[in-house]
Amino acid sequence: MNRNDLAREAILYTLPLYETARMQAASSPRKNTEGLFADPAGGPESKRRWANVFSHTRQLLNAKDRRVVTPNTDTLYTSTWIDLSDGPLLLHTPDTGERYYVLGLLDFYTNPFAHLGTRLNGNAAHTFFLHGPGWQGTPPAGTLPIECATPTVWLIGRILALPHEDLAPVHALQDAFRLTTLQGEPAARIVTCSLHGQDKLGDAATFVQVVNRQLAINPPPADETADLARFAVLGIGAGLDSSQADLPLFQQTLTEILSELDAPASSDLEGGWNASVEVTDHYGRDWFTRARVARCYIGLLGTQEVIYQMAHRDSQGRPLDGRHRYRLRFAPGGLPQVDAFWSLSLYRKSDYLFVDNPLQRYAIGDRTAGLCTDPDGGLTIWLGHTSPPQTSNWLPAPADTFYVALRLYLPREVHQNGHYNYPLIERVNDSA
Repeated sequence: MNRNDLAREAILYTLPLYETARMQAASSPRKNTEGLFADPAGGPESKRRWANVFSHTRQLLNAKDRRVVTPNTDTLYTSTWIDLSDGPLLLHTPDTGERYYVLGLLDFYTNPFAHLGTRLNGNAAHTFFLHGPGWQGTPPAGTLPIECATPTVWLIGRILALPHEDLAPVHALQDAFRLTTLQGEPAARIVTCSLHGQDKLGDAATFVQVVNRQLAINPPPADETADLARFAVLGIGAGLDSSQADLPLFQQTLTEILSELDAPASSDLEGGWNASVEVTDHYGRDWFTRARVARCYIGLLGTQEVIYQMAHRDSQGRPLDGRHRYRLRFAPGGLPQVDAFWSLSLYRKSDYLFVDNPLQRYAIGDRTAGLCTDPDGGLTIWLGHTSPPQTSNWLPAPADTFYVALRLYLPREVHQNGHYNYPLIERVNDSA
């Protein structure tokens, strides 16, 4: 294999490490629950953060939130960065009654290796025993053991919240999620992140420095060590630093890969839709898909929990652009079939975030109030920058390129087996 191809493989393999490190820095709390800073003297430039401390969004996300790409506005997020380097921990979850929730556990390579919550565990209270790779022993009685693939784990939870409901009960549930030591003490500890949360991927020297540090902290599984051995000749590997890397080659290759990942995806289903990312708990050797998800949709869960149908193009294969108007129609009886909920969200392509708009509407779904059905019982949703005559079914877009995500939580078999016909995304005029 020539050096160009090897550099491409090395970057695709390790790119999720950089994006996860950036997300860790962006979303780990600077203060713990008692208000103590991880670095009282460090100021905003400090990379010290709290691990094993929960953070919660208290309102549904909107266009002002910029930490997580392709977010949803259906659930309140509850998250923590779990550090198992000192040994196993206990995760305590509350009884959530009839309310859907899921705690997705992602390793540092973004593999969604475990899903805790309504689908697999029900809504009763539980205590999970979390341990790192290679741990041996007997879990405490009454706990549910979960083997974690890397010592650092991102727990990102979603708790269903209805629009305009009193969120106080959801806040109480969020506050009941706890991480403790095996002795029942708070598990909070201070860690030093590899970079700042705002450090966007692009500089090859920073990239190599960050991923090499994370390869040492969160080694890959044993069956992938041979790949790292191949990458070492270019300066990628635990214990190496950026001075040992072929930085000009990495810079050129990194720029090319980012251009590929950011380009509008081709439509491989009818109507403009892309086939959903097929992952249950591990991407295997599909490094390109894993890198694309880390870059654009970090935090995706397995398809058995939620299916994400993305569309970057219309039914004729043209990139979605808010200067045009689009119609998306669900035929009578043809709404998504789910056991939790569904929603269609819209994002600006340039930064993968919600778009500010006069309606303050970022999604339309099965809980959206005031939707108007068609005379035959179907449902038409309008996409575009300028409003249609009837705004009740309008999902506002920016005045440039955008994409949409159809989320299906607890999708039924018709979606799992690919038999559902997704609606066409039809451009209905040449300029909005």
